Order: sequence, then C-alpha cells, then structure tokens
Amino acid sequence: MEDCVILDIPEGLRLNLLGLIVQIDRILITADRAGLLGGLLASLTCGGADAAGQLEAMAQMVRARESASEEPAQDEEQPADEATA
Repeated sequence: MEDCVILDIPEGLRLNLLGLIVQIDRILITADRAGLLGGLLASLTCGGADAAGQLEAMAQMVRARESASEEPAQDEEQPADEATA
C-alpha cells in the first residue's frame, strides 16, 4: 500500500525566534492507514474510495462497540416515578 504523505518539507526548516535559532532537518509526516487517526487523516488528505471505505468500516466498528456497551444499561429496571402515583 502506498504511503499517504501528510506533510513533506525536504529542505528542512530554520526559524529565528527573537535570537533563538531553531533548525530542523527534513520533516516527513505520513499516515498509517491501519490506525484510527492515520485512517482518518489519510481519507481527508489522500482521499480515494479505498480510504473512505476503510474509514466507514472503522466508524461502524466504533458504533457497534458503543451500542454493545449501552445495552446492559437499558436492560436495568427503571425506578417507578412517584410523581405519577
């Protein structure tokens, strides 16, 4: 699978912050499509139907986990409302 490059500054970066000089060599940020954040960033920046499909699959998995964790709370008995008695 091809890397999704989010940011690439091959020449590096040199900042002069009020006399404090900061120099950073090459900066390369890539997205790992297998992870949640990487998949999200890849779908937003690199796009493509494959990335969107993977993002939707992750969203469905998260929704399934959330609904599974909410089910026991719904099965518990609700206390009777004394105001209606």
